[in-house]
Amino acid sequence: MKKTRLLLLILAVACALSACMTAQQIRDRRIASSQDIFNSFSPEIQQKIRAGQIELGFSEEMVRLAWGMPDRIYTRTTDKGEATVWTYSKTRILTQTDRMTIPVQVRDKSGRSSVQYENVWVNRDTREEYTVARVEFNEGAVTALERLDM
Repeated sequence: MKKTRLLLLILAVACALSACMTAQQIRDRRIASSQDIFNSFSPEIQQKIRAGQIELGFSEEMVRLAWGMPDRIYTRTTDKGEATVWTYSKTRILTQTDRMTIPVQVRDKSGRSSVQYENVWVNRDTREEYTVARVEFNEGAVTALERLDM
């Protein structure tokens, strides 16, 4: 029984610690999982990828190592041809407080039941996803970058 509790405690701590990984630690993990590909890049490119920076001319693999997989992938068609667009998103939670009137059944001292209406405040959370960056690729290379300024 004690071993089971200890194992559960260790698993809980491991889960909690993995949820606290920084963006740099996640990037380092991506790089480590593709070390051969990463090593094939020049030292300047490696430094930018480690810093989470991308620039025009980067390949899809370089962007994936620096920023991770996109949240969505689009195909953009123009008179010049087709492009692939990767979008990266964040989610924010918007809390709205509303006042509601609800019926409450009450009993008086004599035991008679009646309904009274009480005002209560209710919090309602809404998740909103918004795009923070778009990366456009033509023939496998970054040709345009778009970032949300906050």
